[in-house]
Amino acid sequence: MPYGHVYRTLIFPFYDKVIKRRNIYNYYRSISGAPWLPIDELLAMQRRKLNEMLVNCYENVPFYRDLFDKRGLDVSGVDDVGILREHGIFTSKEIVRSAGDAILSREYDKGKLHDSATSGSTGNPVYFYMSLDNWCLRMALKYRSEDWMGKPIGTPAAMLWGHFPNMSTFERVKYSLYWRFQNYLFLSAFHIGEEDLIRYVRAIKRHRIRFIESYVTAVYLMARAVEKHGITPPRLDGVIIGAERLFDYQKEKIEGVFGCPVYNRYGSTEFSNVASECTEREGLHINIDNFCVEVVDQDDRPLLGEVGDLVITDLNNFAMPLIRYRIGDKGIMTDRACRCGRTFPMLKDVVGRVSETLKTKDGKEFHDMYFLWKLSRAPGLVKFQVVQKSLEQILVKIEHDGSVGREETSDFIRNALDELDQHGISTTIEYVDKIPLTRVGKMRSFISEIPGTGEGSEV
Repeated sequence: MPYGHVYRTLIFPFYDKVIKRRNIYNYYRSISGAPWLPIDELLAMQRRKLNEMLVNCYENVPFYRDLFDKRGLDVSGVDDVGILREHGIFTSKEIVRSAGDAILSREYDKGKLHDSATSGSTGNPVYFYMSLDNWCLRMALKYRSEDWMGKPIGTPAAMLWGHFPNMSTFERVKYSLYWRFQNYLFLSAFHIGEEDLIRYVRAIKRHRIRFIESYVTAVYLMARAVEKHGITPPRLDGVIIGAERLFDYQKEKIEGVFGCPVYNRYGSTEFSNVASECTEREGLHINIDNFCVEVVDQDDRPLLGEVGDLVITDLNNFAMPLIRYRIGDKGIMTDRACRCGRTFPMLKDVVGRVSETLKTKDGKEFHDMYFLWKLSRAPGLVKFQVVQKSLEQILVKIEHDGSVGREETSDFIRNALDELDQHGISTTIEYVDKIPLTRVGKMRSFISEIPGTGEGSEV
């Protein structure tokens, strides 16, 4: 009998409930049927949970008591985020940072809570807390979403993800054994040079992996390496990506090389799994039994079918409630029903972190997507990163694969960016061996070093 089936039906339930005394498996069983409930029943559940959260916030969280009083909001009967919008209720990374422990519930001992931190692209991370029980629920949500993709618990999978780079040999071995116990092959996203990626591919084939879970950049570079060196790819059922925006050219490459679908999901440090695709891949199903998700314009008005700011309310984290949290990402809400029959509403797409913009001395701004559109097809390009040094200069860092001469790549880049010359911006091209990733192994394609520019959310 395959280990995956044994792990799913025997080992995992026993390990979770008896040895670890946790509730992941119980939560997983209890929430698995929710996506098939009538939408009216789901919305009623969501309204009830929202009201319970708001009342609890007023009673136990100093920050929210002060905020609700200041805004003249009596939360006793509030069960609709629209009412919160009308009263100007929201939070953000900056608000959480400044609130400190006042945003924690007095019902919990901070020292016993699980904590995690955003990577903080400015070097100033924000810490978020949750109870063990809430962490268990979040893990159950992850497992449920993977069911939608045809990946039940225990399926052989490779995790190409980030971890602390300074682990001792003993810690690394212990960490690897922990993942292997769960039928995961853990591969470090901090080491993704071609030689590393080829070694990973061999390991994936050796362990008969069926799914890869990865940052977009890491698995995209793996696909390129497989193609470049003519390696027979592993036989996969799917690639699950997250943490970075997935662009069409990356999706095409990954699917073309590995011959399997790419599944998108959206989550963050603050909330874990928020929305995920299913096998139909018509959008990302929102976990509305756990979150209220809004897409709004710059005036905080709801949007449908258009790109707007994502605003998320966690309905279950009573230890550190996040009410109408402006996460800094953008998405598109759709009212389309998925062919799979699940009734959870969907996001059509998630744009990722709030984009930075290139600014010019004559007052123009260029969305950082501009560089992806202009440079992603450059010959010989492996990765690029644009750094705005001043209002008059950008530095384009290039990782090059040697398939064409550097001069050809440079000519393409200069021609692609010649529009910037009209705005007084000069372009310097630098070829580097490696473009550094963020501390959690993510790739940023644009960085502004001009003082006063915003902090991007690394999801």
